[in-house]
Amino acid sequence: MLVTNIALCFLALFISVSASENSVEYYQNLLQEFLKNASQWEQPTDSRRFFKLIDEHEEAIHYGHYDFIIVGVGVAGSVLVNRLTESGKFKVLALEAGLRENDFTDVPGFATYLVRSDFNWGYKTVPQANACHGLRNKQCNYPRGRAVGGSSVINYMVYTRGNKEDFNKWGIRNQGWDYKGVLPYFKKTENSSLDFEDAGYHGHHGPLSVETAKYYPEIANIFLKSAKQRGRKILDYNGRDQNGYSRFQMMTRKGSRWSANKAFVASAMYRENFELLDHSLGIKILIKDYKAYGVEFIRDGKKYKATASKEVIICGGTINSPQMLMLSGIGPKEHLNELDISVVQDLPVGKNLYDHQVYIALLFSTNISTQNEPSTEEHIKHYLEGHGLLTVVSAFTVVGYESPRVKTKSPRVEYAFFSGHIEEAAPFFADFLQMTEENWQAISKPLAGKYMLGVFPILLHPKSKGTIKLKTKDPLDFPLLDSNCYSDKNGEDMKEMLSAIKDVFQLSKTPAFQSIDSKYVSDPLPACKEYKHLSDDYWRCALKQLTYPGLHPVGTCKMGPKSDKTAIVDNKLKVYGINGLRVADASVIPVTLAAHTTAASYMVGEKASDLIRKEHGDL
Repeated sequence: MLVTNIALCFLALFISVSASENSVEYYQNLLQEFLKNASQWEQPTDSRRFFKLIDEHEEAIHYGHYDFIIVGVGVAGSVLVNRLTESGKFKVLALEAGLRENDFTDVPGFATYLVRSDFNWGYKTVPQANACHGLRNKQCNYPRGRAVGGSSVINYMVYTRGNKEDFNKWGIRNQGWDYKGVLPYFKKTENSSLDFEDAGYHGHHGPLSVETAKYYPEIANIFLKSAKQRGRKILDYNGRDQNGYSRFQMMTRKGSRWSANKAFVASAMYRENFELLDHSLGIKILIKDYKAYGVEFIRDGKKYKATASKEVIICGGTINSPQMLMLSGIGPKEHLNELDISVVQDLPVGKNLYDHQVYIALLFSTNISTQNEPSTEEHIKHYLEGHGLLTVVSAFTVVGYESPRVKTKSPRVEYAFFSGHIEEAAPFFADFLQMTEENWQAISKPLAGKYMLGVFPILLHPKSKGTIKLKTKDPLDFPLLDSNCYSDKNGEDMKEMLSAIKDVFQLSKTPAFQSIDSKYVSDPLPACKEYKHLSDDYWRCALKQLTYPGLHPVGTCKMGPKSDKTAIVDNKLKVYGINGLRVADASVIPVTLAAHTTAASYMVGEKASDLIRKEHGDL
């Protein structure tokens, strides 16, 4: 039986009562139970882990009629849920394939474990030609949130918007999406309480809590001190200038995860004009005479359809949105014909996957003592007090933005800084990244028992481009994801990453880092032993082994003018050739951003809401 809004309200009340048990023992038991389940978790290879269709030939049951249907309640979808229902003028149905977050997902320090849970879709790339060779089966693990709130329920909560030059580039061919046009929407979303901020660049009354990272070990000061010693600025990277260093700005509230669900969906749940169906997989957009009029979805083993008088809005994200468009006959003609899918509109859906590229193995030993470290019990107590290690993920605390190879206004590389005991990092490298055991031993064995620091160089504007394709026309099959790192024609991406690695080594040689005896001590990677250790040839080999996509995908439903043969949607997010259909999520972003993409997804949701409400007389 389908869950009603009333039942969901009682469920939310129960969860809030459960959360009031804020005791150390409660969270210790929560962690133990989760780890027990995680040890038995097997990564899915398709959606049949979550959904089953009892009779695929059975005619869809008509569920109801609405003004708007939103498919996917991730970050942008959560914003739309709230904004389109707040006036009470429209009747809205939202479909979400995932489940509800809980007390465990609220703890930032537990996020690494969520990769081994059903909050994660469980995607992997296809085996890669030039990256992830040191990971299992040469595949890159690609966690995506399967929850109300989407990836904001499992991600690392970093709030970075992107450089103003990125948005100005976006806005050249897409009116209204330049920096001047999008900044008000970033500010509208944000409820900022930062230790330091540039006046005029942040909002303080929005629903999304943004605060300075609540964990700040002394080694973070050393990282910032080393930046100063190299003449770099300490700044608000979401303010006037991005080129410099700072503590991370986090989407947390008093050190606890503040997801899109908490920020936007929770306050809409009691509205009579809104209905949310979780555990519901959208499988097809219903289209007649080039007009979207509804959606088919699976829930509880049955197939349903819901209809919409105004619009269907697809918010599945950079992987799921192109999948649903293609399943509905909107996509590359040749690809759909191969799968015997009737072509409704020939568009290059899924052909422009852009993602950042990260080298995941720059770890340095230090002489910092590992004695008298807090216990798990003490870490939990600190979390309940709103500070400490568990208020961040994997001790990521400080960030820098640089352009070590070619100086540009928009930084080319992000340096994400983390620290801790190498043994504590094992879940991240072994489970999250799925590094092979021999590579993990080469990296970690020389660091055993030591307090280490790590710097992840993240290539922000790679030229390489990947794809999303359908495996079959069965909606329960995962799509084929190819991040295709280091595939650019002239090898510029690898050259840029090599420059970044050399720059990190220069950073490690500053007086600040030498004061803690910073050294790179990892053994050569097994596949690269034929090269002189740490030579350029060695690093080129290592980059193929342990470069990983940044999990910040954009572009698979690219925005652009009608003259752009690579575009799927226009600057109002409308799908070309189909009336009543929009896409609103990170998949529409047409350029790489010097940012993690969650903040930009909130912005897309906010701007989309205004575009839709204005068109339908609600603004």
